[in-house]
Amino acid sequence: MSRHTGSPVVPADEATRAEILEVEERRRQALLDIDLAVLDDLHDDSLIHTHAPGLTHTKAQLLEHVASRAPYRGAARGHLTIRLIGDVALVTGRLTNRLGSPDGSERTVAGQVIQVLRRCEDGKWRFVSFQMTPDGEHVWNPTEAEAASLAAREQEDDR
Repeated sequence: MSRHTGSPVVPADEATRAEILEVEERRRQALLDIDLAVLDDLHDDSLIHTHAPGLTHTKAQLLEHVASRAPYRGAARGHLTIRLIGDVALVTGRLTNRLGSPDGSERTVAGQVIQVLRRCEDGKWRFVSFQMTPDGEHVWNPTEAEAASLAAREQEDDR
């Protein structure tokens, strides 16, 4: 039998949830606006950002990517689940990005995202990790729990 010590994993209270949703909205808008100063402030220097195709960036590389490629043309989030472990927030939920391509065309990439933020010494929440897993082919029939989750997601996407 294992023993768990340290801070428990708990749902974010409404005030903390509102803070984190505001930080996520600022991140989303800064990507669209190519606002490097805001992106710099919102991301911890230790950031590891993994894009849907598996390309992984440090904070400096992400800022360079956004500045030189201006790939983000739109982004929509679904419901976000926010859990806390002390001063660390785990955010999970759907993301649909509209992205520019090198040939000038536009594509849409949708999937599930896991983001990790930490409350820094100055009291601000900053992103330390981002991972997007794009939607893919489902080869197994869904379990009952998976089917219920997929149905709930479709209802949310219809809103």
